[in-house]
Amino acid sequence: MALLIGTDDGLYRVAGVPFDRDEAEQVLDCGVVTAVRSWDHADGVFVASSTGAYRSRDGGRTWADLEVPLGDRFWHAGESEVWSILATADGALYAGTNDPYIYRSVDDGETWSELKGFRELPSRGHWESPIDPHYARLRALETVPGRPERLIAGVEAGGIHLSNDGGQTWLDRRDTIIDDVHQVLPISEDVWLATTGYLDHDLENLGLGHAVGVGGLYRTTDAGESWTRLDDGNDFSYIRCVFVHDGRLFFCGGEEAPPAWVDDEHEVALFESTNFGRDFERVPFPGEPQEVIETWTVHDSDVLCGSGLFDVPDQRDDVEGRIMRRDESGEYETVGRLGANVSRMEAI
Repeated sequence: MALLIGTDDGLYRVAGVPFDRDEAEQVLDCGVVTAVRSWDHADGVFVASSTGAYRSRDGGRTWADLEVPLGDRFWHAGESEVWSILATADGALYAGTNDPYIYRSVDDGETWSELKGFRELPSRGHWESPIDPHYARLRALETVPGRPERLIAGVEAGGIHLSNDGGQTWLDRRDTIIDDVHQVLPISEDVWLATTGYLDHDLENLGLGHAVGVGGLYRTTDAGESWTRLDDGNDFSYIRCVFVHDGRLFFCGGEEAPPAWVDDEHEVALFESTNFGRDFERVPFPGEPQEVIETWTVHDSDVLCGSGLFDVPDQRDDVEGRIMRRDESGEYETVGRLGANVSRMEAI
């Protein structure tokens, strides 16, 4: 089973793990990889990145540009970026960009149209990112099990919003969860998890922002009507990704947001739960105390995760990406290294 590895320096492919550095082949030069995803109901594997969205139909060896509209909107890198991609069971494709906008294709990516209803959400004027010039990005785009017409959009930073008609109209749910949404993970039709960070617009406007933000891991049991924080009292509450496998819940959190990562003025911790978040156990892993685990996957029945430092304004030359494997005893070992942060993975 091959493994696709998204980094800050494009997409790489390895035939298996463990692997040596020179065995990792760059298969897509696409800048920062923001998503790598595949679905049983969709043909191929998909990548979202700072240069656009792509699809491979041959196991990640070659790639075609899906030509998602980037427009003339500008972000800190000087161009618009694709932050999320989704294929639904009814055959539609969706792509979320910074600013943010959502595009939909009903002809397998041949043409795209903007879902303009997303522009009309009442809270849109409050959305922004911590990076100049403060355009928000659509970091999470999901559907719920058994409901391809119900979409979930997570905005960094701008909350979570819902559509019940394939994205034509939207329900504003910003007030149900804090602004800084990194990921939404649907477990069932009504039960979802969400990871959040420290950007609080009300505090940011007072000149505080990341310094006193809350962050945390949240769960809804009523399809986004309300959210409950699972990790109350956790000091490592800047969380980028949560993962669930075989009855076990995993997440890595930082004590500080990315501004503190520039000079390693932070510490991170990895947690596991066997009772869906009622209790968490901190477990050691390679890369402590600074590397943040950003991505998880299952490869040949093994749980893998990838780490690095992300959203640092100037990519650090001294930071490498790390791939780790959890063994049967629950210990983590390094099984591969790359020259750049590991942000996304997908086993194919």
